Order: sequence, then structure tokens, then C-alpha cells
Amino acid sequence: MGSPRSWCCLVLLLVPLGCLMPSRGTPVFVDRRAGVFWSGEGLLTQVSEDRARCRVSVRDRALWVRDLWVDCRMVHPRSIDSRQTSGAR
Repeated sequence: MGSPRSWCCLVLLLVPLGCLMPSRGTPVFVDRRAGVFWSGEGLLTQVSEDRARCRVSVRDRALWVRDLWVDCRMVHPRSIDSRQTSGAR
């Protein structure tokens, strides 16, 4: 499996490269009008003082994590368990 040290080195390499989502943030959907994303599922990490721009972390089509400022009208709330409950009826 590898030593804990090698796992730590791997994580330290992947974080700056944009492979890992941030550990904190509010789960949101980002409208496709704001850009081309893998699924639109992202994390809201910051809101501007005038509440017009939102900073989100979202995966692009190449699966890289992008940290973007977008219009807050294109950011929609989602629950953490929306993926499990969306298909259940």
C-alpha cells in the first residue's frame, strides 16, 4: 500500500496541481453559463462584500479543480446528500 510518508508526499504534490477539491466550503451547483464544467457540482468558498460575485471551486472537463469568481446568480444551493436522494422516489 505504501508508507504514510509516500501518501503525504503524493497529497502535497496533488494539491498545488489542482487535483483535489478544497476541504471547506458550501456545496453548490454552478450554472453552465458561468463556464464549462465536469458536472457543475462545486463548493462556494467566498462571497464578495456586495454579494454580486461568488468564489467557487469546481472541476472543469479535464477534471482539474478551478477556483473562479462568478456571478452569484449562477450559483445555486444543493444539499450534501442530493446525489443519493435525486433518483429515489
